[in-house]
Amino acid sequence: MTKTGILLLVAASAAAYGQDAAMQAAQMASQMATQAAQMANDQAMQAAQTANQQAMQAAQMANDQAMQAAQTASQHAMQASQMAAQSNGGVIGFARRPAFSVPSGQVQPGTTVRLKCSTRHAVIYYTTDGWTPTVNSTRYTGPIRIDQEMHLQAIAVAPGFERSLIAAADYSVAGQTPSTPQAAVVTGGVLRAGTPLRLVTSSDVSSKTAQVGDEIHLQLDEDVKVGDAIAVPKGSVVEATVSAVDHSAHAGAPGDVSFEVHALKINGVTIPLRGGETLEGLDKVNSVRHFIFLPGVGFAALLIRGQDAEIKPGMTLTASVAADTPLHP
Repeated sequence: MTKTGILLLVAASAAAYGQDAAMQAAQMASQMATQAAQMANDQAMQAAQTANQQAMQAAQMANDQAMQAAQTASQHAMQASQMAAQSNGGVIGFARRPAFSVPSGQVQPGTTVRLKCSTRHAVIYYTTDGWTPTVNSTRYTGPIRIDQEMHLQAIAVAPGFERSLIAAADYSVAGQTPSTPQAAVVTGGVLRAGTPLRLVTSSDVSSKTAQVGDEIHLQLDEDVKVGDAIAVPKGSVVEATVSAVDHSAHAGAPGDVSFEVHALKINGVTIPLRGGETLEGLDKVNSVRHFIFLPGVGFAALLIRGQDAEIKPGMTLTASVAADTPLHP
């Protein structure tokens, strides 16, 4: 074979080899592309399934929350309707709020205020010292005379009705001179049952955090004297505990806290006391009532909470001696 023939044979062999290698590379690339496409397709299907499951779970959760919110709003709507009816006229189980004949403001000494409630057979109870009236407070039987600064509050109670919301008014008296408290005096060495003692709060108590049985700090706000000698000094500690608590609630319902006074102990002597007070926060029923019937706003208004009751230091009250107690200076 000539040199030229050999060269041609070599060239032909090389070309055949290159063609086989190219075909193998093309096949391998095709297989890899197919595998990659299959993998991408599998991942896409898995992602779609996961997304679909998450969407279904989210939709179910949203549906559950919507149903719960609707149930809660419905309950609040019923409460608000009842309390709004109380504020509007008491036609659904609530006595009407008492009305005062004299509005808040400055008055002349000796001004009289009349209270009335249009609910049939209603009985009105009132306080003048800042504490919330209850059925144990003074019963209204005639005009209330104003001779000094007064925070008048009243409730109405009627058969077959819930207690009314609180009506309140603040009065100041023109030319009023503050009176000076006098000490309680013991006669015959015995502090008699029924003797009133003026007390004062010395700590903060909130219906938001208080619990029944909690101690509430009170102090004697006057000296108790045997003759000219002080037997029980002003500032002596008085034992008292929280007796009832209601937290503020939606639909404008206020919180309230009540306490009972027990005793005063001094120099080994226990003076049993009888008394207690209740304080209720401001209701926001009117705020709810103004919005309850507006579409899209009503349910939000139902979430409005009333004000919590806040007993502050310096609030005065009166308790009475529960039993005759011998005292010595």
